[in-house]
Order: sequence, then structure tokens, then C-alpha cells
Amino acid sequence: MNSRERQFLKVMRKLDAAGQEQVVAFAEFLRSRQKPEAPQEKVIEKPNLLPAREGESVVGAIKRLRESYSMLDAKEMLNDTSSLMSRHVMGGIEAETVIIELEVMFERHYQRYCGVPEDD
Repeated sequence: MNSRERQFLKVMRKLDAAGQEQVVAFAEFLRSRQKPEAPQEKVIEKPNLLPAREGESVVGAIKRLRESYSMLDAKEMLNDTSSLMSRHVMGGIEAETVIIELEVMFERHYQRYCGVPEDD
């Protein structure tokens, strides 16, 4: 809370109920006269796609893709990422296959970030 807000609260507390209602009515009147703020456009960041390293591991690919798509929230992708990692570790799916699926998954999340509707 800034100093103006504190000052306003002090004044409001000293007013009786009728005075407080008048202050609120006047504040709402002032707010109604303001021009609405233009909605700010979302700035879409472009990925900095890093090349895959020779013999790259799945963990290495995840790190590379997180760096390439730094604008994406890793927490939102945790379920998909861990599912693919489990398929590799527990299911025996080859690293190359999982890495390709990770790249597709990151691209899909990036398209969602950009507002592109998903195909059903």
C-alpha cells in the first residue's frame, strides 16, 4: 500500500457513513470519466532453436528444448515431459524416438502459447 492509499484510508475512517458513501460515489464518478486503457498486446517470443548434439540423451534433449523454448512454462509441460521420460526409462523406447516426440511436444506447447488452436 502506498502513501496515498494510507492517507485515503485515514480520511475515510474519520468520516461518518454518509461521508464515506459520498466519497465512494465521487470516486466511482471519477473512474467512469476515465478513458479505458487499451488492452496490451501479448508479445510473442520466438524460440531460439538449438541444434541437437550428437549422441544426445533424453535428459540433454529436455534441457536443450527448455533453453530453446525459454518462454514456455516448464511446470505446464511437466506431465507430458515426465510421461515421455518414463516411456524411455521404463518402457524401453529408444532415446531418438523419445527426443523426436519431445520436439513435437515442445512445438505443440509453443503453438498453444502463440494462440494457435489445436487440431482435434
